[in-house]
Amino acid sequence: MKIAVATTRGGLDDQVSSVFGRCPTFTLVETEGNEIKDVEVIQNEFSAVGGGAGIQVAQFIAEKKAEVVMTGNFGPNAARILSPAGIQMVQVQGSVREAVMGYLNGEIKSVSRSTVDDHFGMGSGQGRGTGQGRGRGMGSGQGRGTGQGRGRGMGSGQTLRK
Repeated sequence: MKIAVATTRGGLDDQVSSVFGRCPTFTLVETEGNEIKDVEVIQNEFSAVGGGAGIQVAQFIAEKKAEVVMTGNFGPNAARILSPAGIQMVQVQGSVREAVMGYLNGEIKSVSRSTVDDHFGMGSGQGRGTGQGRGRGMGSGQGRGTGQGRGRGMGSGQTLRK
């Protein structure tokens, strides 16, 4: 069985990455029965793409013929690719060796869907700012997300005297 583990540096003594699509490396672990037979570390070439990293990495893992994927969290886009491809998703923390052995010994079970509701740092919303301008005229507000900020500032202008 081939297990792909999202990692920060790679190898059996590394920690499982808390993210799937943007992890720096994958440690591919080939097992036979309850024994680790081979280990390969590969760079995640999709970790810095602008968008769709989860989808691209999930397709990459499927091409590598992994039967199981381990990470701290699976986003919804990755889960939409992995689950129909028959690749088991396992949510774990800790060292790669402990995670793989825990899975092989039946101590860790797979999940059937995304483990996060949405992607970090994405979303939409509107910000509304109110405040008093200092000095000259208009104030402004700032929005967070993809929304727009709407500010209402009241300036209390002051005359500067020399």
